[in-house]
Amino acid sequence: MVCNVIIHGCFLIKVINIMRSLPPSAIIQVADDKAARMLSATRQMATYANRDYYQAQIQLDAYNCLRVSCPDEFDTLEQLITTALAQPPYSVLVKGLQFDEQYRLLVAINRSLGKLVARPYDDKTPRAQLIHHVQPQTDIHNHNKANDAVAILSEKMHIDGADRLTPIRYVAMQCVRADSRGEGHSRLLDIHAIYKLLEQGMSREQITLLEQEPVPWKVADYLGGGICWRTVLAKKTINWRRYSIDSALADNKICLPEKQLKALAQMDTLIEQDSRYKIEFLMAPGDFLIVDNLRCLHARSAISDPNTNRLMYRTWVE
Repeated sequence: MVCNVIIHGCFLIKVINIMRSLPPSAIIQVADDKAARMLSATRQMATYANRDYYQAQIQLDAYNCLRVSCPDEFDTLEQLITTALAQPPYSVLVKGLQFDEQYRLLVAINRSLGKLVARPYDDKTPRAQLIHHVQPQTDIHNHNKANDAVAILSEKMHIDGADRLTPIRYVAMQCVRADSRGEGHSRLLDIHAIYKLLEQGMSREQITLLEQEPVPWKVADYLGGGICWRTVLAKKTINWRRYSIDSALADNKICLPEKQLKALAQMDTLIEQDSRYKIEFLMAPGDFLIVDNLRCLHARSAISDPNTNRLMYRTWVE
């Protein structure tokens, strides 16, 4: 591990190389006193339930209250996050924050990037809440009838919100509890790394198909169902969740040209099996990761214990 310390405004930023090279520009270390000051400020704010934060005004109130209470700390953090997200890997890991249990700091930071959105609220479904409670026990499993294999979708490189008419812009995850065995590493693969893989493992014709020929995407039932059409690659952005494409093809009996199917299969193989350009790291409790969902794929590595208590709070921002 290589460590350097620099001062930026009121923040102590520790630049760390973690495991398989999350770049220093993508890591922000918040000093303890600054984190404590922001936590104290959140405790002076109104308390809301998870469901209340569906209201855009309540999100905005949380954001404005924290900015007023801790202008130097919050404005500097917002600036650092924005700067990090504008460059590869279009993701940022914030360490050292102290989160309140009522989600106020989590919502305020996310609201600095845009409006928080989610599936319609369902108190019986942890992932159908504005702050999704994500645990391995609620992962989606995909059974491939062709080879009788079962895939855990969280372990496949993907974007979130691929089943929406327009995918969300940012995905954020707060680590509440890490896996006790140290499994479930976060993985990232940005658009530049994806193009490197494709250029080394596919023909120019196949890449052009991904850029120019739209594919079907299954739309979520809560949005009316059906399908929409988008290209996989477009204007330096990535649309990829193989499961959503396959579901659209199966449910709607749509046929794509054989050469297009081969391009999709080849891309899937390269992204999943070639690890040369993947970034991998382990999130600890209190870590906060933000990913530009249109310019970087994400996933997690396998977790062997089905009863793990690993818990992430996840938010979507548009």
